This record gives sequence, structure tokens and C-alpha cells, in this order.
Amino acid sequence: MAGVKSTDAEVMARVEECYNLRYNHKFGNKQWLSHCHKTYGDKSEKTYNTYWMKSGELYKEAWQEKLSKLLEPATDELYNLLASDDAKIRQQAVNQIMKYTGNEIQRIEADIKVEQINLNWGDDEGETNV
Repeated sequence: MAGVKSTDAEVMARVEECYNLRYNHKFGNKQWLSHCHKTYGDKSEKTYNTYWMKSGELYKEAWQEKLSKLLEPATDELYNLLASDDAKIRQQAVNQIMKYTGNEIQRIEADIKVEQINLNWGDDEGETNV
């Protein structure tokens, strides 16, 4: 029945099924498309690929939610460390904040050794020692 519009609930059920097959059962895109043709057979591959992309968005949203839940306690701990009486602990907290925000100062160590540079200027038969 190509051309028949699915309800939002039907679309969401298919997206959730795609999510399950994709992330819990390690289906690839070709397996998903094959599954859709066998199971549903009512939509185009473009529509089935749209379900695939929406399942990826669900995955991303789930990870963002998990990270948000982890960040709040970590942020609270950093605030506690910044309030410490120990200057070393406060500095460590500042270093972590700089690292997490992408503003970490990178320390680069280099050994530079300059031997000897001789320069001759003038008419010394075109010789220049470097």
C-alpha cells in the first residue's frame, strides 16, 4: 500500500524496532532494509532509511541524557574542590575545568641546542659559513 500515510504511533514503533535491531542486535543498514521489505513491504527504501536515521537520533539523545546525568555530580564535585583550603587541590580542579572546556594549556618541552653560526660578509670569494 504505497502512498498510505502511517500514523505517528506506527512510525515511532518502527523507529523503535529499528533502534532495537540496530543497537541491540547489531543490524546493518542493508539488513534493516531487507527486514523492512520482508516484514512491512508497504513503504519505499527512502522511508525505511528515514526510520534508520531517526533511530540514530534516538541513540544520540539517549547518550546525551546519560552524559547529562553524569555531568551534574561531576560539576558539583569540581565546585567542592574549588572551595578546598588546599591550593594544590584548587589548582587541580581548575586544570580539570580547563581540560573539560577544551582550554587546556599544552606543555611542550623541547631541547634546542645552538652550536656555532659563522657569517662572513663582504668579498671573501663568495664564502658564507652557516
